[in-house]
Amino acid sequence: MSEPPSPILGPAPRKKRGLIGILPFLFRYPGAVSGSIGLLLVNIAIEMWQPQIIGEAVSRFGEFQVTGQSFNLWPYVIVFMATVLVRMMVGMILGPIRNRLVQRALADIRAAIFDSIQRLPFSYHDRVSSGELISRSTGDAWKLQDFLFACLFLSVDIAVALVVTVTLIFAVNGWLGWVALGTMLPTLALITRYAIALQPKWREVHDLHGAMTTVIQENIAGVRVVKAFAAEAGEVSKFRGRRDEFLKVMRHAIDYWAARVPFTQFLYGLSVPLTLWIGGGMVIRGELRVGDLTKVLLYLMTIGHRLGAVGQFTNIVQNASAAAERILEVVDEPRTIVGGTTSLPPPSTGAGEGLEVEFQGVGFEYVAGKPSLRPLTFRVPAGSTVGILGPTGSGKSTLVSLIPRFHDPTEGTVRIRGIDTRLYRLEELRRSVGFVFQETYLFSATVADNISLGRLDATREEIESAAKMAQANDFILGLEKGYDTIVGERGVTLSGGQRQRLGLARAFLIRPRLLILDDATASVDATTEHAIQDALRNAAWRPTTFIISHRLSSVQHADLLVILNAGRLVAAGSPSELATQSAFVRDLLKRQRT
Repeated sequence: MSEPPSPILGPAPRKKRGLIGILPFLFRYPGAVSGSIGLLLVNIAIEMWQPQIIGEAVSRFGEFQVTGQSFNLWPYVIVFMATVLVRMMVGMILGPIRNRLVQRALADIRAAIFDSIQRLPFSYHDRVSSGELISRSTGDAWKLQDFLFACLFLSVDIAVALVVTVTLIFAVNGWLGWVALGTMLPTLALITRYAIALQPKWREVHDLHGAMTTVIQENIAGVRVVKAFAAEAGEVSKFRGRRDEFLKVMRHAIDYWAARVPFTQFLYGLSVPLTLWIGGGMVIRGELRVGDLTKVLLYLMTIGHRLGAVGQFTNIVQNASAAAERILEVVDEPRTIVGGTTSLPPPSTGAGEGLEVEFQGVGFEYVAGKPSLRPLTFRVPAGSTVGILGPTGSGKSTLVSLIPRFHDPTEGTVRIRGIDTRLYRLEELRRSVGFVFQETYLFSATVADNISLGRLDATREEIESAAKMAQANDFILGLEKGYDTIVGERGVTLSGGQRQRLGLARAFLIRPRLLILDDATASVDATTEHAIQDALRNAAWRPTTFIISHRLSSVQHADLLVILNAGRLVAAGSPSELATQSAFVRDLLKRQRT
């Protein structure tokens, strides 16, 4: 059983953590990577050649002062200016290629995060806050932009330039080469040590940023609740606490690095006076040309520039490493709900023909050892209507969530047409289910767009027909722009009943073969609810319908009633049969009638 590849990214389950797991995004574009590195190497070669030009010019100028031999400086000036011009042209070509490559890789990373967030099971979203996911999708992704530049260009530039520069210094003079190497290696070792020690602190910084973002997101989403309870001061105080903790750890990380970088700079800074002392003596004794000493000094400046870049590079890498870990924790999160390869049987009597559903010894636990559903067994014939009753916390919503595989049972099987639901193609299974939640989520889009979420190709006539069936058409036409009215984020411009009717219309539009109404008419008045029920009974399609309700009137016409209590199946049968069942059932039905 395997889920089909993502239509955006293709199969890409990566198990490598940290920055190694990010590199595949960059190397999806080998042509751009190789072209960029090739142009970068051209620039490095020119940079290594320039001190040679200057050194030779200085040597010839010194000989001219001593011997008076004729000396023409212009060829050196022309050649040097030519190298500057070539570097400029290479940079003009390299810049756009490099930027486009990095932005494409970064776009793929963001797409991978979004793809995973969409495909991860409900159990993951139950334990991870939306604010944390927003932080990883935005702030952490931005941190990787600097790394992608540093990885592809700064790392190659540093490694190649340091090796070539030290080699060229040794070619000039072995003693001066050892001076360069003897100051460079300890500096590199210290920078690396400091960076490694700082990495856990950067992870803490990113985690605290996620916690701070969560407070912001929750307050934006729940601003009406905060204002209703006059809790603004408390929420501001909470945010300031998160902010102060974040800033404290951030300052500690920055101060740690800033206090140690000057020592490494001092250590390598000894290379110039040592070279002047040793090399200057050689020049005085005639053992070294003054132009060669000039070359070495220029190369030492090049090394110093690269060592400064090493500090920048390691800081970027350690910072980005924490961001990469957090991103890959989302991207590589195991997809526990995966589809099979079996297709649902096509309807024999037209679109919307109901499907038989059977629960065989089904049990479920959100937390190990604490069952939310204890093993239960019952069968729902195709096209019938099932009413599910029970007190709050009895497992009603959990039970129906197993049908479209929002969760999988921890024991037993849910079967459709006699086949385990885990064997069906997941997307096909869910497209056959119309699920209406008690709290209807609406997007900041038009009314028509919200209704057609499950059928983007639906015509306006089909959308209006579904809305009429859900008793929503009249109030929609009363809106400012009718079906083209923007409902506002989370549908806050509509009442609870209006939102529920749009949720019903959304489900009716796809003509599902399984319809699940999870207390979907709780905010609708009794008259409207009866009209919806009549429209559903008279519809041309006959889905198998599951109705969760706290009102007996909502399920009085059901073919089967299922009574749950504390996760146990108390009774199952027709409404008339259950009226004569146990004292618990009679008491529950009595309370439902009142």
